[in-house]
Amino acid sequence: MNEPTSLVTGGTGGIGRAVAVRLAAHGHTVLIAGRSRERGAHVVQAMTALNAAQPHAHLAADLSLMGDTARLSDQVLQRAGSLDSLVLCAGVFAGRPEWTSEGLERTFALNYLSRFLLVTRLLPLLTAAPAGRVVLVANAGQYGDTLDFDAIRTGRTPPRRQLSAASQFANDLLAVELASRLVDSNVEVSCVFPGVVRTEVFRNARGVPAPLRWVARGVQQLVGRSPEEAAETPFRLAHEPTAIDSTGHFFGPGHVSVPVPDRAADPQRRRELWELSQELLRPWLGGSTSEAAS
Repeated sequence: MNEPTSLVTGGTGGIGRAVAVRLAAHGHTVLIAGRSRERGAHVVQAMTALNAAQPHAHLAADLSLMGDTARLSDQVLQRAGSLDSLVLCAGVFAGRPEWTSEGLERTFALNYLSRFLLVTRLLPLLTAAPAGRVVLVANAGQYGDTLDFDAIRTGRTPPRRQLSAASQFANDLLAVELASRLVDSNVEVSCVFPGVVRTEVFRNARGVPAPLRWVARGVQQLVGRSPEEAAETPFRLAHEPTAIDSTGHFFGPGHVSVPVPDRAADPQRRRELWELSQELLRPWLGGSTSEAAS
């Protein structure tokens, strides 16, 4: 029997690192994606110390760039015959809009578009696994619907307060829409809100005044869970056969199932976001002919 293979984005630090190390300890071959080669090498070393039998690897990529994201998916397609779990942890908090060299707003590109692109391009590997899992580590129903499709399409500057919130709500819509498209397949989709976690998200925040970053980091240290604690739910969803119950696919801290809000289940909003994502990502989607991509 072949050992399971998993891809974890944001795997060089925080929750992603903790998920990757735990999956490796439970027999997975783990591929991690992240920008830092040095940190990636350290994580691979830690995974190898726990499970030296599997060829773990760090695949360097800047997931705010769709060209890099597409290249990452090609590398995974070349390395793996199937993909048992895709755990999407890479994300950023920002207080000002920025545009990448590809003309996309950076926060939306990293927090949402890279996830859509990876899922779409890697779906053949997920469906080839006995039970593929897609786990979106986001906010699972915590935000309202602030998506402005016209602004995203035209590149109009979004309000600062909506930057991260809109990208997180987009993950809610993606989770529900993808699950509906894959309902008759062997792939399960879930969305996780890990709670307040002691990560570097505020230290690395762009466009956020230093005093606000300090306050936010202070709150993290006082009330936040460790990345290892926060990794428990996404790890279980990626690894355990019975981790996703019949009551829903949204989860909060402690693997508690939470209801999917009506705004995330809205079929029109889900369809509009899917079509917009395909429009924006057309140069990088390639010749994907998967059912979910259609």
